[in-house]
This record gives sequence, C-alpha cells and structure tokens, in this order.
Amino acid sequence: MSTLSFLLKHFPGIIKLSENRGMITRRLRSCVRRAFSSKFYREKLTKAGVRPSDIRTIDDFTRKVPLTTRPELEAADPYDVLAIQPGRECLIYAQTSGTTTGRPVPVWVTKREFERQTELALCLPIIRKHLRKDMKCAICYPYTRTLAGRGGDLIIQHAGATLIPIGTRNNMYPPEVAAETIRKLRVDVLGAAATDAFAYANILLDRGLRPEEVGVKYIMSGAEPCSENRARALGKVWGGARVFSLLGQNESGFLGVPCEEYMMHIPSFAMFTEIIHDDGTPAARGERALSVVTPTTREAMPMLRYLTGDYIELLKEPCACGLPLPAMRILGRKGTDVRLGPVSRFPIELENTLYKADLNGVWYQIHAWPDHVDITAEHRDESDWSRLSGQIKSNFESEFPGVAVNVRMVHQGELYNYRELRMGKAVSRVLAGSDGKELIEGA
Repeated sequence: MSTLSFLLKHFPGIIKLSENRGMITRRLRSCVRRAFSSKFYREKLTKAGVRPSDIRTIDDFTRKVPLTTRPELEAADPYDVLAIQPGRECLIYAQTSGTTTGRPVPVWVTKREFERQTELALCLPIIRKHLRKDMKCAICYPYTRTLAGRGGDLIIQHAGATLIPIGTRNNMYPPEVAAETIRKLRVDVLGAAATDAFAYANILLDRGLRPEEVGVKYIMSGAEPCSENRARALGKVWGGARVFSLLGQNESGFLGVPCEEYMMHIPSFAMFTEIIHDDGTPAARGERALSVVTPTTREAMPMLRYLTGDYIELLKEPCACGLPLPAMRILGRKGTDVRLGPVSRFPIELENTLYKADLNGVWYQIHAWPDHVDITAEHRDESDWSRLSGQIKSNFESEFPGVAVNVRMVHQGELYNYRELRMGKAVSRVLAGSDGKELIEGA
C-alpha cells in the first residue's frame, strides 16, 4: 500500500491537508522531474526554456510550464510519452476512443501504479462507506481499449467483494444476457453507464419483471455525463438505488470524486486542478471556466497542465456533504453549449431540466433553436404522457422565458434500440440548429 493510501485509510482527516500549498508545490516539482524523463516532455519543456530546477513555487509551475493539449498527445509516438521504458517495469496500455479525430491518445500505467490507484479508490469516503465484502458487484464498463473495466475489477477484488465481470454490450454479454445476469445473481452494486443501466431495467420490464426486486442498492454511473435529476430518475427505476456519477478521462484518470449530495469534488490529494478562461488567463471560483489538470501520482505517463476541454464551475461555498475538497459543477465540453433565446446552456443542464419530470425511458432528444426547442422523450407508460409533456413544457418555459417549447412523447426504444450491440455513437441527445444546420453534440 502506498503512503498516500495508508494515510487516507487510517487517518482520513489528513485529506484536509491536500490543499496545503507547500505539499502541492512539492508534488508539482516531482511531477516536472518525472515528466522530464519522457521524450515528449523533455522536448516540450526544453523548447519552452523550462528545466525541473526552475519550478520552485506553484506560480512558477502555472506560469512557466506550457499547457498540454489533446492534439499534441494524439500526434505523439506512443512510446515518447513514457517516463518508464518497456522492460524496466510491467506496463499496461490503453487508449482513448479517437472517435472525433480518428487519432487515439495513448494511455500507459505501470502494474504497480494501477494497483496503487485501486488502493487509493478504496480509501475514498464514498467507497469506504458503501462497498462491503458481502456485496455482489457487476462491472458493465468496457474492458477493451480502456482501463475502466479492469480498474473496476481490481477495486472489487481488493475490497474482497463478489465480482461479476460483464463488460459493455459485447458479443459474450449482449444487453439481454447482461440484464438477466444482473437479475439472476441479485446484484447489489451495478457499475455501468447511465444509458446502459436504464436499458437493463427496461429489458427486464419488457419481460414483465420488476427491476426493483433485483435489489440493486448502488449504481456507479460512468462513461457518459449524467445530470443530478437523471441520476435520481435512474435510481427510481431500480427501486430507489443510490446513483453516484463518476468523472474521468482515459488519458488523465479520475477528475472528480462523487459525494452524497450529487456533487463532484476535485481529488486534490492526487490531482492539481486549475481553471482558466478561453484566453488562458486564470479564472476565479464561481466562474464557468476550462479545467486544466496535472495528475500528481502518475508514474508511467506523466501529464503536465493538461487542457481537458471541459468547462466546470468551482463552487464558492463548501459542499453540504462535509468532504473537505473543492466542490464543482461539471458543465460540458468546449463547443457543445447551445443557445435558447438569450440564454446559453450546456447539454447536461438541458438534461437536468428535462428530468425534473418523472421520466423512465432510456433516451431523449433535445433540438435547440434560437427561438424554440423541440423535445422528444421516451417513457414507458403512455397514460403518463399528457402529464409529463405538460411538466416538461412548463419547466423549460420557466427556465427559458420567451422560447416556444414543443414536446413529443414516444415509447421506449423508438429513439434508441437499447437491445442491440452499440456500434459507435447512438443518435445524439442534444442538437443545436444554426442557419438551418444541425450541430451535433458529442454524447
């Protein structure tokens, strides 16, 4: 067990010290020294005129170390980003999807590093409180190309709980088989994207079965954004399960720690997070700004000041959950905000407004125009359609005054066939109309 994991496990109050500037400075200096061992950063920092000895303060780090962008990592040779060369330690490879550009970002961890990350996850308050040895846990995250499924497996194994590896919509476990396995084994903890968790519940309902009788207590939702109200709706479909949304990227790791209040907290003990405006100037708490992250526990593939492309809002006030880590709201990817009348919103904010209504379908579509919005929502019970349509219309009109709202209710499966293996992206949830063109939000 690493020193950090030991301290968090046995002395959880020490998490308060993760915001100590002296500790942060030491971690950042160590990150720069480690990064200089990789060809990618050695060349990048040398070109910027920066050497590890130049970094003596946090301000030195944020002023002198240049940002790292996704296109840079996409263009890099996969071995150039390594600070530990093959043969010195056991290395594990993964990569981002590369769906948008066709060029995936390489992702490397050492075996030791991977296990330490697992130990660290087990020390987090949300895991320590809810994961017990007598629980049966189904992991429905992908196992190929990403570390998500393998990481979930390690967490369950290290916790001593029962592991049920399923994966995501693969030939061995198509959705119907996954849903039946979850039911038959009476799963307590379901790790899955919110869309898939909704789908498994609807597959059981199609068979005349009741998802709430399975006994799912917790859903760890990852792989896609999930708003607070959608998380609540998902939990209700499963009979009151508690849903915790995970925030992470393949290349940078977990960017946020969930809490009991449906909020996300910055893991300051393992991640240095900055917020900047579009022009690169520092932003303040309470402003909507781009997040820049530096993982401070990485070994195989160091990363310095990585521009995530995500807009977040750091809250000014402490979270009601009591966790002494900065709380934040996750807003969305750069370039995905849409305009409704005079107001600009990110897709997850529109989703949160939609799910104020008591929906239980797998999918929805919101088509936003400058003067009106067309909403199509799936819901199983046709007898509820009129009531839900009125609720949705009222909620959007209240939040976006002067914008006409059109709502159409459809049966589950009409927008998205939740029974098929998913090849690439399904129909987008949010679209923006501009000059007659559709700008598709990358869900």
